[in-house]
Amino acid sequence: MTRMVPPRPRTGASFSEQRIFDAFAGAHDADDWIVLHSLEIRRHAAQFQGEADFIVLVPGRGIVVVEAKSPEYVEYRDGEWRLDRVPSPGKSPFAQLDGSIRSLRGYLKRRGILTGTEPIARLVWFTSLDRHQFNNATPGDMQFFEWELAWRRDLQHPTSAVRHVLDEHDAWYSAIDDVEHDPSVMTSEHVEEIAATLLGDFVGGRTAADRKLERLDEEHRLLKEQRTVLDMVDGNDHIYFDGPAGTGKSYLLTQLAKRWRPGHRTLVTCWNLLMADDLRDALRAQREIVVDDLNTLMLRLARLDENPADATQQWYTDELPALALAALHDDPARGEYDAICVDEFQDIAGFPAVLDVIFALARDDAGAPTKLAFAGDARQQILRPSAAHVDPYTIARERIPDLVHVALRRSLRQTGILTSSAQELLSRQFGYRSHRVTSTVDAPLVVKPATPADATHVLFTALKELLEHHAAHDIVVLSPFGARNSLVGRLLAADSFTKEERWLRERLRVEASAASTLGPVDAAATGAVAEVPDAADAAVPMPKAPPSRVRWGSIFKYKGLDAEAVILTDIGDDGLAFVRGEGLDWFDLLYVGLTRARYRCVVIPN
Repeated sequence: MTRMVPPRPRTGASFSEQRIFDAFAGAHDADDWIVLHSLEIRRHAAQFQGEADFIVLVPGRGIVVVEAKSPEYVEYRDGEWRLDRVPSPGKSPFAQLDGSIRSLRGYLKRRGILTGTEPIARLVWFTSLDRHQFNNATPGDMQFFEWELAWRRDLQHPTSAVRHVLDEHDAWYSAIDDVEHDPSVMTSEHVEEIAATLLGDFVGGRTAADRKLERLDEEHRLLKEQRTVLDMVDGNDHIYFDGPAGTGKSYLLTQLAKRWRPGHRTLVTCWNLLMADDLRDALRAQREIVVDDLNTLMLRLARLDENPADATQQWYTDELPALALAALHDDPARGEYDAICVDEFQDIAGFPAVLDVIFALARDDAGAPTKLAFAGDARQQILRPSAAHVDPYTIARERIPDLVHVALRRSLRQTGILTSSAQELLSRQFGYRSHRVTSTVDAPLVVKPATPADATHVLFTALKELLEHHAAHDIVVLSPFGARNSLVGRLLAADSFTKEERWLRERLRVEASAASTLGPVDAAATGAVAEVPDAADAAVPMPKAPPSRVRWGSIFKYKGLDAEAVILTDIGDDGLAFVRGEGLDWFDLLYVGLTRARYRCVVIPN
């Protein structure tokens, strides 16, 4: 992903600047590029101060300084510009660029950074117009080249627009003897040096808490932007949100529940207990919205206090649903919801009896049918063997013919550079078309190989490093195994331990009160039956850690949730053999584990 500095548009950025920023931030073919946005030029060569909208630093090629404009129309006549509805309509955009370039060149030379042969090209970007709307009657004008203009359509491929400018700039100036022109000086190191010089760092009083608040503000802002999706499907009563991890499905589902809430009896549900807690937190202020995991909901319908101590997969997916359906048949009023929202729909799409319960909860009124919304990701079907996987959208469509399919493909949770690293690690594409979250984190994905003998030491090192950037409760340690066989589970069950292991135990230990919430079904789901990761596993609470502790558990239990930083343990032959022995897809499991992390992830193969 392109490295954006700063990682989000600056406050007060114009609409055209925001569009160009988003275009570069979502580019997947410029991992080593650096794009500086809205650089204030206090040391301007021609005026009191100025601003460069964008400075694009391209290793091996050169520098492109971009002026962003979004006029209603543009006119160039007799060497003069006229741009309607911009602050200075008669000012030449190229004059603005030339002033910025002279200032940048002079400043960098005085600092001893430039060799003098770096290509520095100009680009005026009209984000509101396309090429056919601009009639250049004088293509041979002395003031500019037409290839120094970019248009609205170029926003789809911003890196191609920049490469085109540099190609033309190189072709023209390399043929002029008196111009020193050498793109090869733009090494990756030189690009970093230029960027660091233009935006020098300084140390102040910003703490890890400050950085977290900034990240949270950014995440909330991006999610709120997703509300435009709801505006596009407004008026549809049956909606399916489909997309890879972190594309905002759960957020849209909760926002839709709020929109549907007035005057309606609304249910929001899912299979996973932790996910239900997350949904409950998101809808805490909406007291009239019922939020429950499906297991709890079916127990209540069947008038049962808890699951049997020896409950098996069949109990959760067949026997309990049958009891709930019988109760609804005897008393339909216990259902009759006006709106039902189901998150992580792929978890239940392959269980017909559970689906029957969902649809039995709907109100039987042909004149005003129940509003239904589902959210799912087919690749996250890690609770069922691969051979039993289904297409969740097709399953839903069979029952709801007028279901509206909303495809979400822009990542709003995980940074682009972390996703790129994860996809490279697995040699798989996750299905994103762009990323909205940018980050300057170096090496966001780290692989730390370990042997059985030094696995706890590697975990100790990894956790200490992450705690330098993240609070303990913002880190999660996940494993293909449950509480008994995972690296953390074995560590906490040990009778003797080293100094490093004692340090780990203090940060990972589960308090007795939290451990007691595991419930009677824990033995069946996390140990006694070879820790089989079936649908029952996700219906068991994951131990909750206090704020000073690091959370840990299985990938299966944490599916649907996320954390700032994730450590994946037991990613080795034993984990592979276990997962494949249960008929599950190893790569799907790793995809789920890797996409839990928002900013950093450490993988420990052992």
